[in-house]
Amino acid sequence: MLLAPGAVYAAYAGGWRVYRLRGGKLEQRAPGVGPLDELACAGGCSADAQATLAQHATTAARALGCEAAVEMTAQIESTAPGDLFIVCSQELWRAVPEHRMAGILAAHRDLRLAASLLTDCAWENGEPQRVTCVLARAGGSATAARACGKPQCGQRGL
Repeated sequence: MLLAPGAVYAAYAGGWRVYRLRGGKLEQRAPGVGPLDELACAGGCSADAQATLAQHATTAARALGCEAAVEMTAQIESTAPGDLFIVCSQELWRAVPEHRMAGILAAHRDLRLAASLLTDCAWENGEPQRVTCVLARAGGSATAARACGKPQCGQRGL
């Protein structure tokens, strides 16, 4: 996930989803497919924001894999101050209902705490696999956090 003034770019592969929390409402974001320069910016991002994101998008996409078999999904959209984005593995979105995710995200301004609580909630709901989420808040001072780990070994990295 990359943040630029007024825009966000998210790229992922596999069973991941992107959500946005705005005004207390959590919405799954519709993905696009293709390189950054082919994606339309939902909400009309500025040319400066798209240029900033394009500088780093190739590196972010390469981190997902260079093999042709890796099917990357990407999206770009405009942001409003305070928007909170979450990119999460299917182990999270399958185990935690959207209303519960929204409640955790809305109740905790500290993104590290919110990410940790989301993964804990997935484990409490019986998810035995590695649960991963990345949170980022748009605004004057963009912030980000991530949490991942396996419940059986008690590891959690932030």
